[in-house]
Amino acid sequence: MSGLAAGGASGFSASAVRRWLNERKPGPETARLVHYWLSAWKGDRLPLRADFHPREIVDLLPSICIFDVVPEESVRARLVGSRLVEGAGGVDITGCDWLEMTAPADRPVRLQRFGDVARGAIGLGVREARRASGEAQYAEEIMLPFGDFGPGGARQVLTHVAWTPSLYDPVLTGIARNNSLLILFELTPLGGEMRLSA
Repeated sequence: MSGLAAGGASGFSASAVRRWLNERKPGPETARLVHYWLSAWKGDRLPLRADFHPREIVDLLPSICIFDVVPEESVRARLVGSRLVEGAGGVDITGCDWLEMTAPADRPVRLQRFGDVARGAIGLGVREARRASGEAQYAEEIMLPFGDFGPGGARQVLTHVAWTPSLYDPVLTGIARNNSLLILFELTPLGGEMRLSA
């Protein structure tokens, strides 16, 4: 299980997260989420899903997704925020296989990215969409792991997209574009026994 145990993943580094925040200087919503996620760490143990209390960041919830990830196997949407549903043209992917909704050529990359984050890394990228005017719009997206795992080895990954759907025209953007890979994607390992995919 790459260092994950029922009590949470140990051998990671909270100081690596603080260093990442200082070096990357993410946008304000992303930074708030990362600070809250970091506050749930127990020393150098990744936070457990049970330690994530939505009421603490209630204003960010509409732009949050939680995925169940089995590295090298599957990515399934467990919870999808209302802004993300709106931004995808009203398509709610809760319970859906995220890889099945991904272009076949992009599936291996998406599976690798989610697996790497689930094993203990921060994923940061940019999502592209379109404004109603047709102008390109870019939004920062963060991916963060929880330390526990569920049936079948599933691990949960928390994502947040810093966007305002009212700026978007779902007809121009389309669900296919919203399901596309992040651009300018960067992965930052947090230590532990994590092994990045080749």
